[in-house]
Order: sequence, then C-alpha cells, then structure tokens
Amino acid sequence: MANAKKLPSGTWRIRVYDRSAKKYKSFTGATRREAEEKAAAFRLKNRKTKSLAGDPTVGKAVKDYIDNRSNINAPSGIRSYYDIYDHSIDEIKDIRVSELTEIDLQKWINTNAAVYSPKTLQSQFGLVRAALRSVKAELDFTMIKCPKVIEKERPIPDEEAIAIILKMVEGTTIELAVTMAITLGMRIGEAAAIKWQDYDGKSLLVHAEYTLNKDGKYEYQERTKSSASYRRLKVNGILKERLDLTERKEEFVSMMLPSSILKKFHRLCDDNGLPRYRLHDLRHAYASQMLINGVPDKYAMAMLGQSTTSMLKKVYQHLYDDKKSEYADTMGNVFRQIYDTKYDTKNER
Repeated sequence: MANAKKLPSGTWRIRVYDRSAKKYKSFTGATRREAEEKAAAFRLKNRKTKSLAGDPTVGKAVKDYIDNRSNINAPSGIRSYYDIYDHSIDEIKDIRVSELTEIDLQKWINTNAAVYSPKTLQSQFGLVRAALRSVKAELDFTMIKCPKVIEKERPIPDEEAIAIILKMVEGTTIELAVTMAITLGMRIGEAAAIKWQDYDGKSLLVHAEYTLNKDGKYEYQERTKSSASYRRLKVNGILKERLDLTERKEEFVSMMLPSSILKKFHRLCDDNGLPRYRLHDLRHAYASQMLINGVPDKYAMAMLGQSTTSMLKKVYQHLYDDKKSEYADTMGNVFRQIYDTKYDTKNER
C-alpha cells in the first residue's frame, strides 16, 4: 500500500495505480487520514468492478440474465421478462452496476408504483434483483420497499356452478377441454395440448402444453411447467364417457387454442348467469373438491402437478373464509353441550 505524503501546500496525497486506465491516480486530503480513506474507497471500487465481470449496466445484466434462461424457463415466463426489460427499467437501465445504489433502486420502485400494480411491481423488482445478484452486485436488497400486494378474492365455482358448467359445455367445441380442466384439475394449456395418442382409454398422459411465446402467440411445447407437472391421470366418470363418445377426427382432443376456449367459455357463462370465471378457476374448483372430500395434500399435489402446497393453501383459505361462520356455530354448540353436561361442582355462592 502506498504511503501518504505531505505536500508543500500542507495537504496530503496518495498515488494509486489504476490497472484499468494503466496510470496512477492521485487522492488528496486536508489530513493523512482523509487521503488514505479516499484511496481505500477507490481500491474497494476497483475490486468490486473486477468482480462484476466488466461492470455491466443494469440493462445488460438483466438482458443477459433473461437470455441465459431462455431454454430453461417456460416461454410465457421469458416473454414476461422481456416485457419488463423493454418497458419497465428505463430509469435504471443505463446505470453501471458498480455505481447503482439502494437509493437508485428505491427511486425506480417509487416511480413505477405510480403506474403499475403492486403485484406487477414486485415481479419487476424480482427480475432486477435476480439479475443483479447474478453479477454479484453488493447491494442490501432488504432496504428496498415495495407496495404490499393485496390479493383480490376470486370466486371459485361451487358444486352448483360446477354442475352448470359441465352441462352448459356439453355438445360444444369446448366440451372436452373444460371437462378435463374441471374434473382433473388440468391447466388449460395442458388440456389444449392433449393428443388422442395420450389417451389409452383409462388414463391421460400430461407431457406438453400450449403456452405464450415471447411474441405473445400460443405455441405447442413438448414440455411441462415443471417436472411435477409431467404426470399420468386416471380417467373415469363423466370425462371418460365424453372422451369415448367423441369421434377422433383430429390429432388433438381439443381443436382450439386456450384463448379461443376462454372466449367461448365466457359467452356460455354469460348465457347461463355465471360469473366470468377464469379457466384457471376450474383448476381451483377441482382442488377445492379434493380438500372438501378429504384427499390428502400429497395426493392432491400429484394430481395437480405441483411441487409445493402454495395453491392448495390458497384454496383452503378461501374455503375456510366461506365456512368460518359455520365453524363458529359448530364450536359454540360444542361448548354449549359441554356446559350443559351435569357434573358435580363445589361452587359455593
């Protein structure tokens, strides 16, 4: 480490060699300590820059992060990443990672909060944070505050709605896709990708999906959302009846893309006095029926093709909210009966 020297002017100076510029830089201060602190800060920044693989801009770090996952993540996820890159990080895109501060990130969050929903904002921050971590950015991400996401409670079809849905799609072009979604809990992209060769008369093999690519168009993918999503599902009841009665004219069981299925489904919901359920709500309806009927979580996860219980917990909470008044009455009656039971006491008044 170079020694500080006192100049004729009374100030102190330290010269440090800058390897990137291939020349010495001078740092001066009114005291020896001030000069040494400036030199130390420069050395620290140099080490940090070196560890950042050339010190990319935030934009390049994000772009590289997305490109490196293009063959790993689902196309729909990559498309959402590019949408964030193209439209949501302009305020920080050109800042060098070594120069980025927690204040810069918080200002960017605050600016976007005026335009985007809390859920979208958290997705944006999640991508940027992951990209910055991938280049070893030395930032304290716990200091960054995002608006809290307030989950809107969506209606899940109950038994009456399920009966109406199964009857209203009968004989229509979306009969089989919707029946697969509601009686097997399949994602609509999975149901749309089922081919007749995947049905052996007893079960369906889920091994592919229709998903949006980075251009926003549906694309058949010979892959599932996760390893847990690759599964074989036993077919019986109303779905088996409908599959066995259908003439196999085409390669795919459903001849419609998810977007067309949704449009047709919403028209039928309107005609039958139902809310415009999302097709994903049919999957939640299947999960709710498993929970109501005591299917163990582990089996429910396998049927749904999930590796975690997050969705099951959300559906369970929804059911709990619907029934908490009933549960409260039940417990009130329990303690009423306990109280009414005759026991000897030594209560003296």
